[in-house]
Amino acid sequence: MIPSDAQQRWQTSRAPLGDRSAYKKVWELQSHDLDVAALAVAGHTDEATLELTARGTIDMLKSTVGVEPEDVILEIGCGIGRVGVPLSKECLHWFGADISSGMLRHAATRLRERPNTTLVELSTVGLQEFPLDSFDLVYCTIVFMHLLEWDRYRYCEEAFRVLRPGGRCYVDNFTVDTETGWKIFLESYSYPIDRRPAHISMSSSREELRTYLTRAGFTEVRVHDLANGLIAATGRKPE
Repeated sequence: MIPSDAQQRWQTSRAPLGDRSAYKKVWELQSHDLDVAALAVAGHTDEATLELTARGTIDMLKSTVGVEPEDVILEIGCGIGRVGVPLSKECLHWFGADISSGMLRHAATRLRERPNTTLVELSTVGLQEFPLDSFDLVYCTIVFMHLLEWDRYRYCEEAFRVLRPGGRCYVDNFTVDTETGWKIFLESYSYPIDRRPAHISMSSSREELRTYLTRAGFTEVRVHDLANGLIAATGRKPE
């Protein structure tokens, strides 16, 4: 059960649609307290549900790109560290990047007992804070739905740059031709035109995600239909 006061605070913290590409402003507004931040990034506020959904994400990563104990991993748009808490127990080092300092503040509290984690605030769209060939795996989950198409592609290009040769990439979004995706679409559709929030969820097609990774330079590009109704695209940086 989501606390009604948290739901109300979330409703009043939303930026208007015209601010969609002002990502830092949009997500700082939704990060003032942990309940609102959790609602914004995961749709839940209780730790048990956050952990359960995080385990589901890790299972998706394992079944598509693999997770190895020696991996250095980067999550693009890590939010409150929902996935980083359990995933950091299964890799050498986990990095969480987010454009919101408020989200990272909550993530730091939740990750305080995980010494093999590093949080980095992004100054703008892209991964310019990270050098070439830094990671074995870069993933971005439940984020593309909040981004404009050009920025989705920029993160794919940047993922390619910061991955080591042979490194793996994973990105996902919802698509309207699944029952789950159509439900998400209708939730966005239900907003009055003049009240659509900046972070409103927008879909991707399979070919869109495939094209982003292919054009960014990845090989072995595949599109996956996931059990939770999302689609994912994966690829590998050539050796």
